[in-house]
Amino acid sequence: MGPQCRVRFAKCQLLATCFFTLLLGLSMGFLTILTRFGDRFVIIHTISPEDDPYGSMYHWAFSLGIFLTSMLILGVMLSILGVVREAKGLMAGGFLSFTLVFFVAVQVTFWRYREPSKVENTMLDTYDLAYEQAMRNVSDIWRQKLVAIHDTDCLQEIRSFVREHLSLVTLLFIVMLAFMVYGMFLTSFLWLTIHYGRNLDRKGSYTLTAQ
Repeated sequence: MGPQCRVRFAKCQLLATCFFTLLLGLSMGFLTILTRFGDRFVIIHTISPEDDPYGSMYHWAFSLGIFLTSMLILGVMLSILGVVREAKGLMAGGFLSFTLVFFVAVQVTFWRYREPSKVENTMLDTYDLAYEQAMRNVSDIWRQKLVAIHDTDCLQEIRSFVREHLSLVTLLFIVMLAFMVYGMFLTSFLWLTIHYGRNLDRKGSYTLTAQ
């Protein structure tokens, strides 16, 4: 395969990678919205005290999801424009976006591997706190909060939903890592092509214009 074919092949592969990365970004955005506004997550958040670990985790997950969604879409747009315009700066921007997403995804995946039950246990601790407060306090506030949980779903349903949700998120991050590695490889290859062999796929094609 000659240089021209390699460059054309890399461009096609990057565009295809961008398409699937865009789908990943949209999926991440959907899961982020579900995590933020889903009934099961919201009801646990409403009963958690201000200093409860679940509250911090709840806001952290939303911020992380928004960040990753934005960076994925930004990387896709920069990479597509870099391919179309053969612009070195745009290609570098796409590479940096994919690299940043890659390192963040690695840390989140490693955290999930080390503490696979952290989120579930935190939610259960919040429920246990609500249950204890409802049993000990004369006030009906905690009892109303406890009833609100069971009106949304029973504890087993919440636990099952959280496990399925986290399994889907973990799978999404694994797929994301694979696409980010391939995207970084393609954008770096095309950046070098543009930098050292400007318009390499057109090199060797010359036209003469009449004076």
